[in-house]
Amino acid sequence: MRALLIVDLQRDFVDREGALYFEGAEKVVDYIVELAKKFREEDLPIITTQDWHDENDKEFEVWPRHCVAGSEGARLTEKLEEVLKGYNRHYYIRKTRFSAFYKTNFEELIKDLDLDEFEVAGVVTNICVLFTVEELRNRDLRVILHEKGVTSYDEDLHRFALREMKEVLGVEII
Repeated sequence: MRALLIVDLQRDFVDREGALYFEGAEKVVDYIVELAKKFREEDLPIITTQDWHDENDKEFEVWPRHCVAGSEGARLTEKLEEVLKGYNRHYYIRKTRFSAFYKTNFEELIKDLDLDEFEVAGVVTNICVLFTVEELRNRDLRVILHEKGVTSYDEDLHRFALREMKEVLGVEII
C-alpha cells in the first residue's frame, strides 16, 4: 500500500514568522496541501513528520532554536492542519533528528500499515527529506519524490539532494 509522507511542513520552517523560515519556503505549501487532499479523498494514509525538540536540544548548538515540543512553531502549518483535521488515517512521527526513523515508531507504523510505497514532499530537501528518504530506500521501499513539493534554503544543496536521491538511492522524481 502507498502513503503520502510529508516531511516537517511546520510553522518554524514554512511560515514567514518561523524561527528557521527561509525566503520561498512557503512555495511548497499549496502543492503539498493539494497532495494531502488527493490522498485523503482516496482514503490513503498520510504521515507527517515533525521536528520535536527539547528546550535545550543539542541540535541548537548547530541550528538556531526551532520546533520546540508543543510550541506554536512546532505545529504543522495552518493550511495542512485544516486538511488533516479529523482524518483518521493521518499519523504523526515526532522526531528529534534529521531522519524520521531515529528513536521513533516509524518502522513499526510502516509494518502495521503494510506500506511499501511512499510519495514524499516537504522541507528541507537536503536535510530531513534526504535523510528520511535514504532510510526508506535502505528498507527497499519505493519512493516517489514530488519535486514541486520540496525546497531548501540553498539551491545548490537542493539540486545536489535531488540528484543524490535519484542517482544513488534510485528515487523516482516527478
